Amino acid sequence: MELEQGRLKELADEQGTSIAALQTLLLALQSQTGADHFYIFWLSGNAAASTRTRRQRTLLAFRTPDAALAFAQRNQLMAAAQPRLQRLSILQLVQAVLREPAISALLFVGDEHADAALPAGALPPGIRTERADLLKQLASTQHSIS
Repeated sequence: MELEQGRLKELADEQGTSIAALQTLLLALQSQTGADHFYIFWLSGNAAASTRTRRQRTLLAFRTPDAALAFAQRNQLMAAAQPRLQRLSILQLVQAVLREPAISALLFVGDEHADAALPAGALPPGIRTERADLLKQLASTQHSIS
């Protein structure tokens, strides 16, 4: 819990907002998504370097590790160098999006879409949150708290 408080303060300071404004945003996301932790699938090595050259990316966050791995397998990402699955809190996901301008959106994929038979390359349905919207919400929450 102390680590999360430290992260909250650090991110609030980085964004020029209050901890209360950030907590309001995180609670709203948790309410929308129904969870406070998600799994992401990421790549390291040569495959990751090639994806970094893209201008805008969407960060996919899955409710279960199985859903994340199924998506990776369906999109043939498992052949990439050192694929990894990581469990992140909503705070860590928001922190990643706000710190990395190349991540334009965060897509929370719910359990109901985990087994969807989607073609390779298609994004699963879920709750999409744009980076710009996160920044606007933080700014508007900050003004209403002040």
